[in-house]
Amino acid sequence: MKKKIEEPTFETALKQLEIAVDRLEEGALPLSEALKVFEEGLKASNQCRSLLEDARQQVEVLVRDSDGEFELVSIDSNKGFADE
Repeated sequence: MKKKIEEPTFETALKQLEIAVDRLEEGALPLSEALKVFEEGLKASNQCRSLLEDARQQVEVLVRDSDGEFELVSIDSNKGFADE
């Protein structure tokens, strides 16, 4: 039976990225280890970016219009509400 590989949560990926950055900022790693840590940091960064993009695409807000009806309004990540 195959085990399902769980994707890390955003918080886990962010923590991995923070650890990689901290280790690289120390400046005491040999080059080969620094490259490995850099690669791990890039992977964590990409996971964070992907998870944030997924969340951004899922975020829709129910807004009650003047008739008391609900309408779905997408949030534009750069401008706030898209329909404002």
